[in-house]
Amino acid sequence: MIIFVHMYEHSEIKQLIDKFDHDGHVPLHIKVEELLLAIIKLPDYANGKLLPKEVELAKSLGVSRSTVRQASNRLSDKNLIVRKKGIGTKVNKDMVVTRLDSWSSFSKEMLEQGKTLVNYEFELKKVLSDKHVSFKLGIEQDSNIFRLSRVRGLKNESKVYFISYFHPKLNLDKSYDYTRPLYDIIEESSGYVATVSKEEISAIIANDKLAKKLNVEIGAPILRRERVVLDRSLSPLEYNIGYYKADNFIYSVELRR
Repeated sequence: MIIFVHMYEHSEIKQLIDKFDHDGHVPLHIKVEELLLAIIKLPDYANGKLLPKEVELAKSLGVSRSTVRQASNRLSDKNLIVRKKGIGTKVNKDMVVTRLDSWSSFSKEMLEQGKTLVNYEFELKKVLSDKHVSFKLGIEQDSNIFRLSRVRGLKNESKVYFISYFHPKLNLDKSYDYTRPLYDIIEESSGYVATVSKEEISAIIANDKLAKKLNVEIGAPILRRERVVLDRSLSPLEYNIGYYKADNFIYSVELRR
C-alpha cells in the first residue's frame, strides 16, 4: 500500500488517486487525463498551486511516465495548463471555455420553437474508430464505438444530416427514443452531462451523397457544423458532423463583454 502523506498534503487529491481504476475499456491516458481534470478543479490548484510532478504521479498511479505525459499534453493542447521550465505545471487562469448557455441539441431547438421533428433516416451501429475520429474522441484507433447517422427535419422536408460518433464509455441502444433530445438520453443512460461544445462552422457545396440526403441539387450551398461535445470534466462525449440546408438556417452567436 502506498502512503501519500509526503506527496499530497490534503485528502481531496489522495481520494481522487485512491479511486483510480486500471480496469475497463477506457485507455489509461484518458483515465489519467480525467484525473488531472478533477485535480485542476481543486481550489488550491485552481488558484496557482503547482500540479504533482509527472514522475511522482505516475509512480502513485502505477502507470508509466509516458502515460501521464500523454494525458498532460492533451490538457496543455487545450490550454488548460501551462508548463514553466524549472518551475512546474500550473492551471492556466487565462483559459476561457465557452459554456452551453444557449446551446442545445437539434431536437430541443425544434421543440422550443413548437415544431414537430421527423427522423427520415436512422442508423445506429457499432464501428471501428478511424484515426480522425479517434483523435477527436481521445481514444485509441480502431476502438469499438457507436455511430449514429440521421436525416432529420420537419413534416415533408428534410433539414439536416447528422453523423455522430460516441466515446466508448457511453451506453447507447437502438431501443431508446431518439426523437427525444440526444443529450438527455446520454445523461439518463450513462450519467454524463453535456457541458461544453467546441464547434467549427464552414460553407460547402452539396456532393451527390449530400444532395440525395437533403433533397437538394448537387452544388447547392450547405452549412457544415463540426463539433466535439464535452462533459463536466472536459472529456469528449461525442464527435458530431452536421450538414444543414444553408437556406434554412441562421447560426446566431451572442458575445458579451
